Amino acid sequence: MGQGTRNSASAAAKAVARVVAAVVVCGTAVVVPAAPPATAVGAADATAPLAAPPPSAGVAVRGAVAGPEPAPPAAPRTAAPQTAVAGARMPALIADGLAESSHSRYVYDGGSRTVKATVRTTIRNVKPDQGLMYYFWNSYGIPVPKGARNVRATSAGQSLPVRFEPTEDEFTTWATTSFSNLRYGQSRTIDWSYTIPGDPIRSKGYTRVGKGYATFATQAIGDPGSVSVEVVAPEAMEFTNLAGEFTEERSDGRRTWSTSSVTDEYGIWSPVSLRNPDQADTTRVEVGGEELTLLSFPGDTKWTTFVKKRLTDGLPVVEEIVGQDWPGGLKEIREDVSPEVVGFAWYDDQQEEIVIGEDLDEQLFYHELTHTWVNGETLEGRWLIEGLTEAIARRVVERTGGKVERPDVARDADGALALNTWTNLTRDFRDVDYAVEDYAYAAAPATFEKLVADLDDEEFTELVSALLEGESAYEQPGDKHVWGKPDWRRLLDLLEDRAGVEDAQKTFATWVLTDKEKKQLPKRAKEREQYFALDEADGEWEPPQGVRIRMTSWEFGRAAEARKAIGDTPEAARRIQEAAAAAGFPAPSDAREEYEEASTGLDYADLVETMPRVADVTEQVSDAVQRVRAERDPVTELAESLLFAGDAADGAVRDLDAGRLDEAAAGAEQTVRLVDLARWVGILLVVLVLGAGLLTIWLVIRARRRRARRALAQDTPERSAHPGSGAVGVPAPTGPYAEDPGAGAGSGAGSGTGVGSGGSGPAESGAAGSAAAKPLPSRSGVRLPPPLLPPPTGPWDPDPEPATTEAAETEAAERETAERETAERETAERETAEDGIERSG
Repeated sequence: MGQGTRNSASAAAKAVARVVAAVVVCGTAVVVPAAPPATAVGAADATAPLAAPPPSAGVAVRGAVAGPEPAPPAAPRTAAPQTAVAGARMPALIADGLAESSHSRYVYDGGSRTVKATVRTTIRNVKPDQGLMYYFWNSYGIPVPKGARNVRATSAGQSLPVRFEPTEDEFTTWATTSFSNLRYGQSRTIDWSYTIPGDPIRSKGYTRVGKGYATFATQAIGDPGSVSVEVVAPEAMEFTNLAGEFTEERSDGRRTWSTSSVTDEYGIWSPVSLRNPDQADTTRVEVGGEELTLLSFPGDTKWTTFVKKRLTDGLPVVEEIVGQDWPGGLKEIREDVSPEVVGFAWYDDQQEEIVIGEDLDEQLFYHELTHTWVNGETLEGRWLIEGLTEAIARRVVERTGGKVERPDVARDADGALALNTWTNLTRDFRDVDYAVEDYAYAAAPATFEKLVADLDDEEFTELVSALLEGESAYEQPGDKHVWGKPDWRRLLDLLEDRAGVEDAQKTFATWVLTDKEKKQLPKRAKEREQYFALDEADGEWEPPQGVRIRMTSWEFGRAAEARKAIGDTPEAARRIQEAAAAAGFPAPSDAREEYEEASTGLDYADLVETMPRVADVTEQVSDAVQRVRAERDPVTELAESLLFAGDAADGAVRDLDAGRLDEAAAGAEQTVRLVDLARWVGILLVVLVLGAGLLTIWLVIRARRRRARRALAQDTPERSAHPGSGAVGVPAPTGPYAEDPGAGAGSGAGSGTGVGSGGSGPAESGAAGSAAAKPLPSRSGVRLPPPLLPPPTGPWDPDPEPATTEAAETEAAERETAERETAERETAERETAEDGIERSG
């Protein structure tokens, strides 16, 4: 079975247990003959007035009344005075003088909606005579429901009188019958029969019998091996028992469940429940994506409405408070009276059902619903499970507008104990100490609420979620490196380290811990101080996993050994982180993983060897990266880019992160060399740039001058030939240096003027005159215009450069060439002309 919850009917169940526990019978010894058997009274009801007990009857509980009777004396003698022993309580061993066996059978009758009960009891006096005294039994009783009808007792075919006596439970009475004295070695069989009608729903009684359902307590009082119980019902009905192991047989459309295993030292006592699912009212509810079935007593719509509303309205609130989605694991919620009988409602994780009573108790309902999260699969320790569950249920009731009940509890109350010693109930509810149950069910939630009293809703949810997730206070939130169900130790760590509850340890010592467990607290405090010093020394990294696991499991000696084994590696870890942070790159993940996941002696030895080396290389890489990222003049930074110094630094960081220490160190050295080289490369770049600039300026100037010369050559007019000479190629001079054409003509024959002017005359004379009038070229007669200087080429050169420059020399050479060609041409023309004159003469 899953988690049981003490409910409001615990007082009734406790009373039943006390009634059954009253098997130790104290008889009354009287030195008088036994009273004669009472007259048979036939059938009776458990509600009839109580009849007066026989004069010799003592305390009518489970056993019969035992009374000593004088044995016949061998010789006449005087009886001992009655006042000496009259009314005196004999030792309890008198009750051991009665051997008992019984077989009880309960048959559900759907037609009359009752349960027919029959009980066959056989008793035998096994108390030997002692001297003049012998012991006898003259009455016997069994417990029956107070509302039982037609209670009968017969023995050897004869009816026996039945009377009723109260018990501590107001819903149970003793049906007692009387008979003749049962002497040593004698036995008697008594057959009992009665009818259980059941009480109305939500009435004070806890026996229910109706259409398709029945809940009642089965019992058979007797010695081990001599008791048995049978429950018979139609085949369609299902059976649930809360104590003992029942076997099932089917025959003729009926099912019979039987057991002979005792549930306690007095025999068998087991509440049972019969139900026909086809006759129960069934309601389907969609919750959290799953369909739940609500099974109620026929016609009990009030219960169904209550449960349905709490499911739909309250479940989201539970999810919010717990901080987790509903885990499921629930298929059915059943209305039953069994919880009213035993004093517990329950969540059964095996059957995936919640069984609650007919009472509309929302605090109890939310408690059982919360058990789908908080149970023996998620937490260890009954007080922790029940305390946390009830604390959550109370918060749900408050948020949904309900009224919370918080019973008062004192540390020295009846049944008080260290909550860590509160053990789980067995499935059959054997050996229940109801005083302890009442105390613990009140103290557990009171203790938990005291621990979280200063937490707001968000902090409470974070604590509960971390606890149910199995997180450790020595891990980062969300991490889960430590396996196993959390217990009170994990809770204490989370309260102090995550929630910041300062007086949690004091509360634990008062309410939860045993004396032996309290002795662990000083060791814990000392080792935690050392742990936090280690955690501070290694920076932002978590201490090695092996240390965290030992701290979580409170293995403080082994935690100390692990701390010693890792030596100075926490300081190396901090050096790694500080070096990486100084350069702005993440700490190497490979080194962090190796450090944080170390959990064995070999791992610790590796850390001692490798972590200092990792720290050295990280510092080396950090220095290289910082050199690259340092601000420098633009030329040097350009040189670093051209030399790929940044790429070399990035490669060193990658090698370091992957754990390739040698490559990372080499990359850092290469980076430093490149950074140093970049300065000289920068100077060289400056020189190259300046030289290239000067060369470019010179080339530009030269090109512009060449363009200017070409323009000058194109703008100079060609020289024309003299009139009538037919010469070409040299332009006729103009300006002050040109010859007067008239003067040239006048120097020839007088007829030349007429010819030159177009006058008439003989042709020969005209030709001769023309030839004679044509002047002969001469070098001295050629006059060239003065050279034209190129225009200024820019603001930096407003005047022509001196003739000694290359351009001037070039122009002079060109002029000389032109003059020479002209002179040669004129000479050739003159010689041609002279040859023509000679031939004509």
